[in-house]
Amino acid sequence: FYTESPGSALNDNRTFQQYGQGFAAKADWRRHNTQLLIEQVSRTIKQLNPDVEFGVSPAGVWRNRSHDPAGSDTRGAAAYDESYADTRLWVQQGWLDYIAPQIYWPFARDAARYDVLAKWWADVVKPTHTRLYIGVALYKVGEPSKNEPDWMISGGVPELKKQLDLNESMPQIQGTILFRENYLNQPQTQQAVNYLKSRWGS
Repeated sequence: FYTESPGSALNDNRTFQQYGQGFAAKADWRRHNTQLLIEQVSRTIKQLNPDVEFGVSPAGVWRNRSHDPAGSDTRGAAAYDESYADTRLWVQQGWLDYIAPQIYWPFARDAARYDVLAKWWADVVKPTHTRLYIGVALYKVGEPSKNEPDWMISGGVPELKKQLDLNESMPQIQGTILFRENYLNQPQTQQAVNYLKSRWGS
């Protein structure tokens, strides 16, 4: 995907001038490039070994509804606009065996509520064969946060429980991925880890 910030702009003007004919805007050309990458990797994997599965773990927000009526009711950085990755299209086209959006916000984060995004992604995969796993923010558990204090309440257990309960209540969500492994051994996450062991079995 493209990664660009005001302080680190990508210098692809010459490349766009050379290869961007037929695209009204550089953003469309960039999205086309990432689309070709995903499509070609998917096709190549299936040709070489159909048993190998291919998936991606993109940003949790595809697009905000304020920019696209098909987007989620959120106000977060969107993969479509920020990384030039049309992740919804990749699911719709069947190029991914699974997708694992990084929904790293709590239920109470108004700009990008966990439940809003989980349900949005469930609707996206519902008519497809792409499996949905949700990326959960274990790395935030026990970390002080002015904007997301829920991660500190009772060691983050109530927030994790709500997220896992929602995941398990929706048939389209086939699993949960914790980001990331080394946080299983951090002091601030131990209350949550003990809860996960009791829930899932150690």
